[in-house]
Amino acid sequence: MKKNAKIFALGLLIGILATGFTFIKLNPLANQLVVSVFWYQHSNEKKALYLQGFNLAKHAIDQTLANYHGSKPLAVIVDIDETVLDNSPYETFLIKNGQSFTHKTWDKWVREARANPTPGAVEFTKYAQQKGVEVFYITNRREKNRQYTLVNLQNQGFAFADSAHLLMRTNTSDKTARRQKVQSKYHVVCYIGDSMGDFDRKYVDDKDAALLYQDVDSFGTKYIVMPNPMYGHWIYLRYPKDVLTDEQKAKYRIQLLED
Repeated sequence: MKKNAKIFALGLLIGILATGFTFIKLNPLANQLVVSVFWYQHSNEKKALYLQGFNLAKHAIDQTLANYHGSKPLAVIVDIDETVLDNSPYETFLIKNGQSFTHKTWDKWVREARANPTPGAVEFTKYAQQKGVEVFYITNRREKNRQYTLVNLQNQGFAFADSAHLLMRTNTSDKTARRQKVQSKYHVVCYIGDSMGDFDRKYVDDKDAALLYQDVDSFGTKYIVMPNPMYGHWIYLRYPKDVLTDEQKAKYRIQLLED
């Protein structure tokens, strides 16, 4: 029996090698990223969460149209990355090449302009357009990548994919001023994003979610949160200031796991 098991294992290994499978040496952070990316790319739950989120946003538009009597035109504000565009292939690149995020590799990915839309994203922007509601894209992609971002959005068929509706990052990642620019001329129906900074700056450093729970009725109505287990400020909020290397970060994440 043991002999047969060894023969089977050897045959399996030969089969794997024959298909061109390569063993990847992962860096500590990439190793922890694998399951997150696998879930994001392959789970039906992720797809359902996006569809659910955009359905909530459609409902918010319908409710506003039925009850709004103000003078300002209507708009929705959406984030781009992991909200309407799926950049998980970039995370795959990091994993398979044993790397962690750098602006150089991120810029290269953005300039390829080949990110696919998240489930229901394009359809939602077209729904808003049909209802007379404008869509503004507020992103922390840098200004130098404006044209590549527009090409990506336009190639995927997004409504309002023009420079007037795209507010890029300039000197700060804080989106408050850019939101206020839209709010000064429009009544914003809802905000859609994958990061707490997409809704209100006050939530960014809200480590224990105290402010979030004070505004509980806003989530699912005014604020629509999309799933992103791959990266975000929520990770860095937990690191002490002296945790710097990838190895230190990986170990610290494990220490923070609750049991």
